[in-house]
Amino acid sequence: MVALEMCAGVGVRGHELKHGRQRHEEVGSEVAGDGVASLAEMDLYGDVLESVVERVPAADLAASARVSREWLRAVRAALRRRPRRLPWLVVHLHGRRRRTAAYDPHSGAWVTVQAARHDTPSHVRLVRGAGGDRVCALSLSGLAVSGDPLGKDVCVALKAPGVWRVDPVFAAVGDRVVALGGACQLALGEGEDASVVEVHESGSWTACGPMPAELRESAAATWLSVAATDQRVYLTDRSTGWASWFDPAKQQWGPTCRLRPDATVSTWGLAPGRGGAERLVLFGAKRCGRAEQAKSRVVIQAWEVDGDGLALSRGAAHDTMPGEMSERLFPRDEDGDEEDEEEMSPSIGVCGNAAGGYVYNAADPAIGAVLYELRDGVGSAVERWEWVPCAPSVEAEPLGRFILACSPVGLDELARGQPAACTTAQ
Repeated sequence: MVALEMCAGVGVRGHELKHGRQRHEEVGSEVAGDGVASLAEMDLYGDVLESVVERVPAADLAASARVSREWLRAVRAALRRRPRRLPWLVVHLHGRRRRTAAYDPHSGAWVTVQAARHDTPSHVRLVRGAGGDRVCALSLSGLAVSGDPLGKDVCVALKAPGVWRVDPVFAAVGDRVVALGGACQLALGEGEDASVVEVHESGSWTACGPMPAELRESAAATWLSVAATDQRVYLTDRSTGWASWFDPAKQQWGPTCRLRPDATVSTWGLAPGRGGAERLVLFGAKRCGRAEQAKSRVVIQAWEVDGDGLALSRGAAHDTMPGEMSERLFPRDEDGDEEDEEEMSPSIGVCGNAAGGYVYNAADPAIGAVLYELRDGVGSAVERWEWVPCAPSVEAEPLGRFILACSPVGLDELARGQPAACTTAQ
């Protein structure tokens, strides 16, 4: 990622100030149509160039930074003045061909990246982290973690955990990697627990105490929602709402509480909350009764949670996703039986960071997702919701297996990724 702390302001000449507004109006509309190549040929400097750069999608921004030193300075200054806070939605697709699609929330466009040659494993897992999610491949010989969010960098090779796991939770907390649950029952020795926890630090794994009793029946990635911060990894049971946190530096568990502000919610999801403190955002989805179906069949709500005590933040009100968006995540089955449909509980997936994230249909993530942006100040946690359509590469291979992740994506990652296509979402 471009180092924003090294950005320097760009000098502005007197005649540029005089004609800056006029130039901005003339070239502002040409950014999307003509691309970086035509813009590079124009006589742009100073604040005018910065104003143009602010409108350029991230995929083209990586190329524009290589035009000249003047353009590189303009890109850095624009990102410093208006940082692009929201994380990207990254979809790792494993179908006939392995590829990655990344959604840029600033420009509303999907970028498709071909898989690297070294990305050979056909079955991958996810490492949740405060700095962004990474895909990984677990084998008997080791754990290979992608060096960047798009899966293009050479993987970081770690030893395999001491306990063989088939469906574990992996989380990056600071400079440590945590493996929780998902152990293979057949590989366990006498007295070993399937919910065993291991922490990787300084080249080796250390076994820690097992997961709390309330989470042991669901001690696998399939049944748990995970959120990672710089200090802890948080877990909650998707169906019951039981939650706890683990501190790998101290190798100890925190309190275990049942996060259930609404008893009618059938599935839960957890994501990091607003920065500056250990806060979380708890998402819940429920299917409404027939009397409420005129408004929306599925309701998705969000609450802010204090991470230390795992209690709802004092005075915090819940936020509700707009009904038309929850309906798109869980569309009606026109050919199905209405009573059978009512019995099925909606299952949500969540990924995000301290600025925002994405909610999706865990049973059918190819439908699309809903972007949520967290509020900076006081009040309810979610400031806005926005629909994100399915990536074109996923639509082209609906039977492929794909994993949804969330991470900041910088100019360096895009430059290394060599984007194959940039498609504006409709």
